[in-house]
Amino acid sequence: MKKLHLFTPGPTMVPADVALAGAKDMVHHRTDQFYEIYEQCAGKLQQIFATKQRVLSLNSTGSGAMDAAVCNLVSPGETMITFNGGKFGERWSKIGHSYRCKVHEVKYEWSDASTPDKLEQALKDAPAAVGVYTQLSETSSGALNPIKELTEMTHDAGKFIVVDAISGLLAHPCPMDEWDLDVILSGSQKGFMMPPGLAFIVVGPRALEKMEHTDRTGFYFDLQAAIKNDAKRTHPWTSNVSLFQQLNVSLDMLLEEGLPNIHQRHEIQGNAVRAAADALGFKRLSEKFPSNVLTPVLMPEGIAASKVVKFMREEWGIFMTAGQDDYKDKIVRIGTIGYQDYFDTIMGLAAFEMALKKFGVPIELGVGVKAAQEVFMSYLG
Repeated sequence: MKKLHLFTPGPTMVPADVALAGAKDMVHHRTDQFYEIYEQCAGKLQQIFATKQRVLSLNSTGSGAMDAAVCNLVSPGETMITFNGGKFGERWSKIGHSYRCKVHEVKYEWSDASTPDKLEQALKDAPAAVGVYTQLSETSSGALNPIKELTEMTHDAGKFIVVDAISGLLAHPCPMDEWDLDVILSGSQKGFMMPPGLAFIVVGPRALEKMEHTDRTGFYFDLQAAIKNDAKRTHPWTSNVSLFQQLNVSLDMLLEEGLPNIHQRHEIQGNAVRAAADALGFKRLSEKFPSNVLTPVLMPEGIAASKVVKFMREEWGIFMTAGQDDYKDKIVRIGTIGYQDYFDTIMGLAAFEMALKKFGVPIELGVGVKAAQEVFMSYLG
């Protein structure tokens, strides 16, 4: 027997009640039955994003919302500033180029973050830029970016900011209204504890104003069409009905737990995995800017991360991910996002230790697990 356990930064594990909701009878997306589900989800999503603005949903993965955030806000020939400290920051640049935008890319080492000093320099180098595009948490590197500070600097320069919170939302606070964000977006397959297939995007007043004066180049991801249909409690195109039935259940679970508790749960688990890595004597890629979404553990010389994660997956059904690009075989990314409790994390760390031992790494079994347990114990009353 082999149970599957995901310690990946997405997709993440799905609660049974959420999975079963997807097996409910199908309803037509242009009926009152679906409109009711849509509106229930819309109100709950506003609580998750901490906003009074409407939360638009798109029938796509999170990358669809990223696409929409470019093609609706930056006209061909206009300049956008992108931060590239990993694969998903790089995606902002690729999307901009695909829509014939001028891209001023701020590229930096993956162990770093989108810091205010980098933004200050970018604003000087690209004064004509209309907006700034960054991540809350860069999934490929495990780095957390200082969104509140970046937002203030961006607004002082008279520009809008777009935040990709696909992995970071729910793992970290990122309140739309309190921080005066212009656009924030996310996806269903991470903190929302759902299968992939839905994206969410909130568009604030500055961005709505900019959209009115943008030569929009999108069709399927036309946010004006999404806004118009949102007023009718539906989508411009066929709605993903089953995913909405699942979303309604997952949102109830999240709101019952409460945002402060969700953030704390992710913080505790992030601290536990970081403590385990430190106790085992491993360095972490993003030590200065750690995210609670995942911990990127640097492998010892001669140990291929891809082989370690493949062994855990095939032997035990334990899913972790290796790095990407230059870090493909250098890091193992241990996820702590979504439907994952403390004992899931302890199990994942135990498997990680055993796999390292199997590949000849001279560690003492239980050292990392003990460090994680001590973190969990420190939060007990």
